[in-house]
Amino acid sequence: MRDRADLHTHSNVSDGIDPPAHLVEMAEELELGAVALTDHDTLDGLKDFLSTGHSDCVRLVPGVEISTTYREKEAHLLGYFVPPDAIRLQKRLRWLEDVRKRRFPKMVDRLEELDIEFSDEDIEDVLEGVQTPGRPHLARLLVESGVVEDTVEAFDIYLGKGRPGYVKKDLMDIEEGIDLLRETGSVPVLAHPFTVKLDALDDDLKDLKDMGMLGIEVHYEYGHLHLNPDNERLARIAEKLDLIPTGGSDHHGDQERQLIGSVTVDMEIVNRLSDASVELGGAGLEMGR
Repeated sequence: MRDRADLHTHSNVSDGIDPPAHLVEMAEELELGAVALTDHDTLDGLKDFLSTGHSDCVRLVPGVEISTTYREKEAHLLGYFVPPDAIRLQKRLRWLEDVRKRRFPKMVDRLEELDIEFSDEDIEDVLEGVQTPGRPHLARLLVESGVVEDTVEAFDIYLGKGRPGYVKKDLMDIEEGIDLLRETGSVPVLAHPFTVKLDALDDDLKDLKDMGMLGIEVHYEYGHLHLNPDNERLARIAEKLDLIPTGGSDHHGDQERQLIGSVTVDMEIVNRLSDASVELGGAGLEMGR
């Protein structure tokens, strides 16, 4: 029996490199028991993801990663067992897509002020088929143009918060995101909590649970972000608050970050997420068969 699951991956519909179908194929090759597609601010890759042929040994978990704000800080919200045709959620995500699309040329302009220029063809190539353009796409352009050696350096020098190419983007309030997910039968989970830099971790996670959040991403590799998190403490908090402790690679397909299957959780977590989805009125694991 396959007993491991990667619950955080991205496709080329958002800021990953691999098509949704390829993620399913890689999950099969790695003998994962389940894989979730959690593209940024879009559900557009889910139909291809769910329709990709796969064996009964791997479960497909349709998801999303929503850009939200909590206490004036950017916080990413994962949703699991998301219906691909959730109309109200889709409508709000389209707003976030538009925010990203307006932001991207502003960041390009910032870099041009530093005499870093890209051709229209290069920009079109890196954004081909992309619904939610973001900083990772621009980071790849910086690498391909020889300005930096890798995407980590691109963020460190040009694209990270406070760097010359950074442009702040509008975000959804996290409570709205939680409500939108729950009303579709989707399970809301806080992604990579240590990137949020919460002032009072225990109290803030309790506050988010009171809003309706049902899980936190405990198993995550923060090395590319130069963070040294206390994941054991996070696991203790999850147990104390009865939050589902999820985890995954955050696979984008580049070599600077973890690749699919490198960070996993037990299949028991998938079952807990499925049960929570059903309790919210969703389909749970029946959706990914």
